[in-house]
Amino acid sequence: MILFITSEDVKSIFEMPDFVASVEESYLLLGRDAVQMLPRIYLDSKTRPGFLKLMPANVAGLNVGGLQVYTSGTHAGVQKVILLFDGLTGALKAVLEADRVSWMRTGAASGVATKYLARKDAGVVGIFGSGRQARSQLMAVSAVRNIERVIVYSPDIEHRREYCRQMEKQLGIEVVPAKAPVEAVKGVDIICTATTSRDPVFKGEWVAAGTHINAIGAHYPDRHEVDEIAVAKSRVVVDSRERALKEEGELLIPIAKGMITADHIHAELAEVVAGKAAGRASDRDITLFSSGGIAGEVMVTAARIYERAISRGVGQELKIPRDDSLPRALYTKKRR
Repeated sequence: MILFITSEDVKSIFEMPDFVASVEESYLLLGRDAVQMLPRIYLDSKTRPGFLKLMPANVAGLNVGGLQVYTSGTHAGVQKVILLFDGLTGALKAVLEADRVSWMRTGAASGVATKYLARKDAGVVGIFGSGRQARSQLMAVSAVRNIERVIVYSPDIEHRREYCRQMEKQLGIEVVPAKAPVEAVKGVDIICTATTSRDPVFKGEWVAAGTHINAIGAHYPDRHEVDEIAVAKSRVVVDSRERALKEEGELLIPIAKGMITADHIHAELAEVVAGKAAGRASDRDITLFSSGGIAGEVMVTAARIYERAISRGVGQELKIPRDDSLPRALYTKKRR
C-alpha cells in the first residue's frame, strides 16, 4: 500500500520533540555511516535558474530511501513533496506533502545543534526574524533547553510584536520585542538567525564568550546573516562540509576575504552526535551551527512519520494501477 500523508496529517501526529528526535537520529546514523546521500541538486529551466531542487538519500540503517523534490521562485510558491521507498524491495511506501515537514525539520536541526553545542545552563535566546522559520527555531530550542526569556528583533515592528504575543502564549515563556539588533545579542546565551537578509543582521563584536549561534538563513554564496568577525571567533559546526563550502555565504565570504580557511570548520554535526568529534570545549567557547538542510534529515524524518501514520491510521491510500499486459521481465536480470 502506498500512503499519502498531508501536512495536516503530519500536524496531527508529529510534534516538535518528535522532529528533534528524528533529526538527531539522522545525524547519529550519518555519523555511523548508515546514510548515503547527495548534496542538494539544482536543475535549471530555460526561464528560471534553480527551478527544481532534489535532495536524495538512502538510509541503510532504516531500510528506506528516496528524495525530497521541490520548486522555488514560481507563481505557485514553493511546492515540496517527499517520496519514501522501501530500501529492500524498492516499493514506494509513501508520498508526503513536505511543506510542514521541511519547516519543522529545519527548526529541529537547530534544536539538535543546540542540544550538543549550547551551554547546559543556556536560558536566554535572541531571535532574528519573526516569520515561520523563526517560530520553529524557538520551538526546537525550547525542546532541548530550559528557556526562560526570549528577545526578538525584526525590521517590521508589528510582525515582531505579533510573533512575541503568539510565541509567549504557545510556549508559556517571556518573549519580548527588541528595539534594536544589539538587544537580541548582548546578554543572550543562544542566537538564532532566521531571516531573508543578504547582509549580516548583527555585529560579531557584540557576541559574548559562551554564546551559541544557529544560522539558518538563505543558503547562497553571496549572502550571510552572520558577519566575518562572528564566524572567525566561533567554533563552527556544519550539517555537511560539502554543502556548506558550496552554498554558505557565512563561510564563503570570509574565506574569499582571507579571514578564515575551509579548515575553520571544526566538525560536521553528525561527527559530534556520533561522538567522533567534540562539540563545545569550554563554557567560554562561541559555537556556531551553519545549517542549510541535508537529505539524511529528510528521509529519517519521513520514515518516522510514515511509521507513526501507519500506527495511528492516518493518511489515505494512494492507488497506482498496474498494467499487467506489459512484459514485466523485459528489463529484469536474474540475480545469482
